[in-house]
Amino acid sequence: MPIILTFLCAMNLSNATTYRACNRACHPTRAGFGRWLAVAGFAACLLQHPPGAAAQTYTPLSSDIRYCIYALGAGNVKIGKGCYVKLAVSAAAQQGGKVFGRTCWLPIGDDPAKNSLESCLLTFSRGDSVGFIMPAKIFSSSFISHPKLKGVAGNDPLHVRMRVLRVVEPDVVLDDGYEKFCADYVAYETRLANLYLRQHAGFSKTGDIWKKRTKPGNGKKPQKFGDVMHIAYEGYFLNGTKFDSSGKDGQPFRYVRGQQWQLLAGLVTALATMSEGENATFLLPSALAFGAKGLADIVPPFTPVVYEIVVQKVANANSK
Repeated sequence: MPIILTFLCAMNLSNATTYRACNRACHPTRAGFGRWLAVAGFAACLLQHPPGAAAQTYTPLSSDIRYCIYALGAGNVKIGKGCYVKLAVSAAAQQGGKVFGRTCWLPIGDDPAKNSLESCLLTFSRGDSVGFIMPAKIFSSSFISHPKLKGVAGNDPLHVRMRVLRVVEPDVVLDDGYEKFCADYVAYETRLANLYLRQHAGFSKTGDIWKKRTKPGNGKKPQKFGDVMHIAYEGYFLNGTKFDSSGKDGQPFRYVRGQQWQLLAGLVTALATMSEGENATFLLPSALAFGAKGLADIVPPFTPVVYEIVVQKVANANSK
């Protein structure tokens, strides 16, 4: 079952709020007496947060993630659940140089996973510049299709710096910048799928999915709405990690032809090509799987997935 978010990254928010208020005091918009207030405010900022102090002090957000504040924005546009966030991101290994650097969008999702980068960003706002220390696997899983970090193992600590450039609410129509972001990652997803297909021979394309039959069936298929397929399936990422299964009790999943919301669209398409007794492996693009938002803390956005399916039995609508 997907893990529902119960963790909010609110530790030391009082310190952040104090610093943000002080930061506003350092930038008055009125002339005259306001300039004297600016000097006083700037002096107060220096006393409370001397230069370089934030970069040297990391505060725990969880057992795996620590953060520090380099600079705070105006605080008028806060990151919330379901938002899309544009970030300038750089990451460096503790031993070595820069391993990741780009400006990109990150969908926060409606239920960000506990101990994830997305849940940590709920603490911050547009204009904030923040540093994190976290395991490489947490950083990788927060970005589309698990970007490989050269020379970095999953548990190796990364020093990550982010600046929040833009925060877009869920109900706002996104501009061409986000569309280009999506197009770029669809292209990246396609490259990942092509690499997988080169490494795993025997697949052929059926519509928008790829199929590899490992055992032929007897030809019996559902003929009408309401007919039932008893199936067993397992879902895998392209690296072979299993993330989904039809059940641990050994009982097959009962798929009713024509009934909506039972399975992923890609699995419905896959089953239409199978008959009783058949075993097959399918590669599904994200558009027919978990899409642009992914699934909570389980599947990242824009992730192609692999499913192994066994059709144990096909029965008519009146059978049990």
